[in-house]
Amino acid sequence: MYGDVTDLVAGIRNITTLHLCPDSLEAFHFCCNSMPVFNNLRNLSIESNENNGWQVMPLLLKSCPNLHALSIKGLVHRVTNNCGDACACIPEKKRRKILKKDISCLWTCQVKLLEISDYGGSSQELRQMIHFLGKLACLETVKVGVIAADDDNSNNNNNELVRANVVALPRLSSKCNIQFI
Repeated sequence: MYGDVTDLVAGIRNITTLHLCPDSLEAFHFCCNSMPVFNNLRNLSIESNENNGWQVMPLLLKSCPNLHALSIKGLVHRVTNNCGDACACIPEKKRRKILKKDISCLWTCQVKLLEISDYGGSSQELRQMIHFLGKLACLETVKVGVIAADDDNSNNNNNELVRANVVALPRLSSKCNIQFI
């Protein structure tokens, strides 16, 4: 990647809603020298894919002290050592070692609404869902959009299994309600 988007990011620091595609997430990481504080940002929406990482997520979430809604389209992303505490792709033992001096970006996050779309229930997605539910202390609502399979019969069985797995997950927030959309 080339260029510097530091001035661009600083110029949008007063927005209330931000949507980032996978390439934008990586541009924020590789091409931004410093992250401003987004005091007014209430809604953050990101798209994820298996070719792009979440390296900027810890810094971005720490820079949004008043974030109330986090929407993520697809939990699968490229695994890197720099995702930090924002994701579950780094084994817990290694994550603790990396972050032993840091406060978790998720523990301090004020997100009350977490919306996950294109959820397929893979083991990586389930680990990520466990990670979010176990670290986001202010969560009140989690909305999950399950991917529909092509075959109606297997679709119903798969959707029921995916929903049962998500509903059974432990939650840090006692107020957390899970809904399927």
